[in-house]
Amino acid sequence: MASDIVFVIALMGVVSAVWGALAIPRLRRRLPKIYLIARSWWFMLAALFGCYAIAKIADRHAELLTSRYPYQWLLIGFFVLIGLRGGYEIKRIWCLPSRARLIHKLQSRGLQPSVTPTSSADHTASASATTPHYTRPTGLDGLLSMAFVALIVSLIALQQLTWQREQYGVLLFVLFASQFNDIAQYLCGRLLGHRLFSRGLAPRISPNKSIEGAVFGSMCAALLASLLGAWLTGFEWWLCLLAAYGLAVSGIAGDLLESAFKRQHGIKDTGTMLAGHGGVLDRIDSLLIGVPIFTILYWLLG
Repeated sequence: MASDIVFVIALMGVVSAVWGALAIPRLRRRLPKIYLIARSWWFMLAALFGCYAIAKIADRHAELLTSRYPYQWLLIGFFVLIGLRGGYEIKRIWCLPSRARLIHKLQSRGLQPSVTPTSSADHTASASATTPHYTRPTGLDGLLSMAFVALIVSLIALQQLTWQREQYGVLLFVLFASQFNDIAQYLCGRLLGHRLFSRGLAPRISPNKSIEGAVFGSMCAALLASLLGAWLTGFEWWLCLLAAYGLAVSGIAGDLLESAFKRQHGIKDTGTMLAGHGGVLDRIDSLLIGVPIFTILYWLLG
């Protein structure tokens, strides 16, 4: 069995076991947020891996099929849906009435502290949810929007490149190198946060992020992802290490970019679609910068 399919099955098994363990009533009461995070991860991975496995199997057995392209479009369609949902979340935040409703929804779930509207526009948005008032986009809004569009285009392009070169595991390596970094940063931040540096990484943008979490988390994630990359891609280990560390560092930058965007608009999450995570944009922020850069390099040097 191919290494990427083994990875897909193994990871789904691990996430299923974690979700099942956290579903025990005693643990669920003690760790309600972790339970929601695990549950959301299961559904996200099931959707991604389902599309990936069907497209991969169809591509490898194309001679038995009339055409393999409809199956490839299944995975591309998955990325397009992510793009549509993320674009909707950005547009909803720009629209004052929609943003007011989102803030109210977050507050009702205890995900955002109650705040007093800071401008007459916010008062207007709260008073009339049917009036389509929009904020004037700033440079930060434009930067985030361009990075998001570049990400979706890059995911589709990377899928096509890896399929053409029959290096299927590269796509999984890129996606999970960034996601490992999120988990490693969180764990290292909880264990080592503010023990070496009293100042946070970016206190005005993301007060909870520590320098220790960013430094040690990115190093741990790069080491783990490089092992995964050498197994999935067949590339040299040092090349996987460089790519994994680059994805980890760029993941931090993407996370801070999205945090600055949310702080500018006074929201904690871009949505509530993924319980424990927030919106789609909250989940893929670590991909915003690294994936487009990796795709360009992979295309030029591949």
